[in-house]
Amino acid sequence: MADRDPAAVQSMFDRIANRYDLVNTVLSGGADARWRRRAAAATELRPGGSALDVACGSGKLTAELASLAVPPRGRVVGLDFSAGMLARARLDHPALLFVEGDALNLPFADAEFDAATMAFGLRNLADPERGLQEMRRVARRLVVLEFVKPPQGPFGTVYRLYLRTLLPAIGGWLSGAPAAYRYLSDTVDSYRTPAELVAMASAAGWREVTFLGLMQGTVGLLAGDA
Repeated sequence: MADRDPAAVQSMFDRIANRYDLVNTVLSGGADARWRRRAAAATELRPGGSALDVACGSGKLTAELASLAVPPRGRVVGLDFSAGMLARARLDHPALLFVEGDALNLPFADAEFDAATMAFGLRNLADPERGLQEMRRVARRLVVLEFVKPPQGPFGTVYRLYLRTLLPAIGGWLSGAPAAYRYLSDTVDSYRTPAELVAMASAAGWREVTFLGLMQGTVGLLAGDA
């Protein structure tokens, strides 16, 4: 089932590419860097290993993976379908390889990488399960960071209010693209529960799937093997 219009999502990320990292850092209170380090560590990547960062955006997680693989002996590739995001990634990380491509049809051979990652891109895919299947096809270890449906109770209520009001206001102001952050706010109802994320990964063929909740259960670290 198609969740997102690819052309619209692509255009949105092109518009916010240059301020994307700043907005993420402000909106997360700086926690986004810790989340990426946790995701990179969960790949169990070793020096000389290989990794693919799918929907890499500005390349922050790609760079974390590269620090573990230790290029040039290792091989790390970032892939995204937004030319604007890739331009930002290449500017910020000129030593790394970034390619334009479709997360639903990865241009790589079966089991080409030791690990594949995705940070906050799953909910933007037109077919999230297909994206997870493609990651399983090209890599042996799989890690996804994603926002999780707000939990029940007072904290969940406050968090949902934050997503609906402060996120689009602050994100729109900092980025200069308020429509983009209204879109991101409006997708809150499409966030999946931990159980739904585990079930989706299992349906996509992942084995030994684990889920780790971060930031009071508002962010999830999903990991598994091909």
